[in-house]
Amino acid sequence: MVRIETALIFMVSVFPGQRISAGPPLVSSSTLSAPIQAEMGTERPAVSAERTGPAVYRGRPLRFYMQQLRDPGQKAETLRAIGNFGAQAASSLPELVEGLRDSDVEVRIAAAWALGQAGKAIQGTAVQALAQALSDPEPKVRSEAAVALRNAGEAARSAVPALMSALNDPMDYVRAPAADALGRVGPAGRIAVGALAQRLKVENEPPFVLRSVAAALGNMGPDARSALPALTQTLTSIRARSAAQEAIDKINGQSPATY
Repeated sequence: MVRIETALIFMVSVFPGQRISAGPPLVSSSTLSAPIQAEMGTERPAVSAERTGPAVYRGRPLRFYMQQLRDPGQKAETLRAIGNFGAQAASSLPELVEGLRDSDVEVRIAAAWALGQAGKAIQGTAVQALAQALSDPEPKVRSEAAVALRNAGEAARSAVPALMSALNDPMDYVRAPAADALGRVGPAGRIAVGALAQRLKVENEPPFVLRSVAAALGNMGPDARSALPALTQTLTSIRARSAAQEAIDKINGQSPATY
């Protein structure tokens, strides 16, 4: 990089007043080392499947990790590796669902996390398995399951009853993503309006949970009109006030205020 800058200075000093054409870059970002790319903001986090075929993680394709699942001692680590393939991990849904039922809690956590990375690509039996995982005895499994259902968006509509129950989970880090998941389902999850409104009335509920609940109600639009009294009450919470007001505006068909 120093040599390039020196060359430019030299050209300007030798040819004063001359315009220098931008032209093609002197050095392609693809030829730079990873640290330099990161500094320049050009580092590529993953290999593009469209350009180079199947994506890889740590130099290995997805099929390699599928074979690694045969080793029970590395199952949790392997499931996390599969999750790093994002939506492509959907081709491994049966194995990920099986991981949710494993006796090893670390494997169940890893499986739920991996399903969350697959995002909207999960559906059907995977959604049902995640709904069941909301009742897992391990809170981290329940939390990752709620996050996975949130990432699934509208595909999680069949999990709405389980998500409604999760609003009463003893752990706030399960309740918040459960509310988020209901919000991502949108109007199709309107049967949860009452449960969400009730959650707003719980004394000493953490503000971040209140914000998630309020946002979920707002995403349901006019169908959440019965929750307006609870949302109005939430306006008294300094740290949840803006989320409550935005939800009220959405329910009333108004554009939320921008700041």
